[in-house]
Amino acid sequence: MAQAEELRRQQILQRRFQAMGLEAGLLAGGRSLLVTLPVGPEPFETPQGARRLRALRFYTVGHDRIKCLAPLALFHVPLVRILDCENARQLEARVRTAWRERMHGLARTRRWLDGLGVTAEAPAGAPQWSFPLGLEDARARGLAIEPHQVVLPSRGPLSGMVLTGAEERVFEPDRGCSTAIDLELAVTARLEALAREKRRDRPRRIDADLPAPRLVRLVPALVVGARLAADRALHEALRRRGFTVESARGASEAMQAFRERTFEVVLAEARLDRGDGSELIPALRELPGILDVPVALVDDRPREGRRSAADAAGAAAYWAGPLEGPAAADALAEIAATDRRRFARYEQALSISWAGCPAPGVTASVGRGGVFLRTPAPALVRQRFAFHLPDHGATLQVDAEPIYRLPAAALGPDGFGLRFCGFEPGAERTWIDYLAEVATPAA
Repeated sequence: MAQAEELRRQQILQRRFQAMGLEAGLLAGGRSLLVTLPVGPEPFETPQGARRLRALRFYTVGHDRIKCLAPLALFHVPLVRILDCENARQLEARVRTAWRERMHGLARTRRWLDGLGVTAEAPAGAPQWSFPLGLEDARARGLAIEPHQVVLPSRGPLSGMVLTGAEERVFEPDRGCSTAIDLELAVTARLEALAREKRRDRPRRIDADLPAPRLVRLVPALVVGARLAADRALHEALRRRGFTVESARGASEAMQAFRERTFEVVLAEARLDRGDGSELIPALRELPGILDVPVALVDDRPREGRRSAADAAGAAAYWAGPLEGPAAADALAEIAATDRRRFARYEQALSISWAGCPAPGVTASVGRGGVFLRTPAPALVRQRFAFHLPDHGATLQVDAEPIYRLPAAALGPDGFGLRFCGFEPGAERTWIDYLAEVATPAA
């Protein structure tokens, strides 16, 4: 019911925008609109000077607010209320007002930095000031958005450490700071003190003095069939080869497992329940978000009929004869490493935040295996991200790692492809339910 009501609201908004002469498209899931707003010739003042725009893009948040998405600088503007706007000119005026307020605050911040003698710049034209801190890592720079406040960098002493919230990330130096050196010393002292505090709070481990092992991504695998589910030696061989293993005794259990978790490869018996294991392959492809998860079928002896059925269904492999755990694990690892599109991608705008981000990022596409995140952040590392699902009233904590980066696009900021590494308990089921709603075509 809530989804239908949100869709109805967005359709009403869509008709309003279209009546204003604007291009407004409903994003997958029906919870948000992507709108292009042509703007007048009056330039936007930026830290690098006046800039004229032909148009800007925003997406709707709920039924009464918008978030600017492009160009990059406007991405930093807070949410703008637009419910009382009756035409495109009023929409443009509301965005310009929000931008001017941000620029006025930035001007006050610049006067504070100039008074201290701090040399600051606006990275990539963003409405924030970046300045050096004299740290060994030159990319660890302070950010200032408001006077007398410094956003601490995630690089440098805090690299790899998770802060609990904005109260730790935003530092207010003593008003007695009167020079750039005073500010630099105050900020670096706070960084070092916070880093010591975080190190002290870490639980002591008996292997703390041993070299840290290299991080290896574990690949989730599903083993299907009563015989394979009971093969402990096979499971152990798969774990040693870098898989996390779950088992299902039959096809129905396998389908249910995919509704609660996402697996990247499947090893199944060629005979399941009352049917062939090859029937599992097209059934999985019908699940929301699944395109082509590789399935390897195992038979106790060669059967040409089952081999032909496996080939016709698109099985990644058909193995016949006794199954040796280490050899099967090696072969399944080769299949898992094959570059193939496993999961569908859906255009969807979600807010994502993480420790140390000056502003949340916004997804351009989402899927079972990860998301594409648009953010002005210069770099991301493997860390914990918070996915905000406002319509579900939920925030999901997800571990993810960047696997590629795209340069700045014409209509948006830089973006990172994030691959999921793990979910907090219960979060993956919520994410899959959300994708099922997104995958349902809007009425």
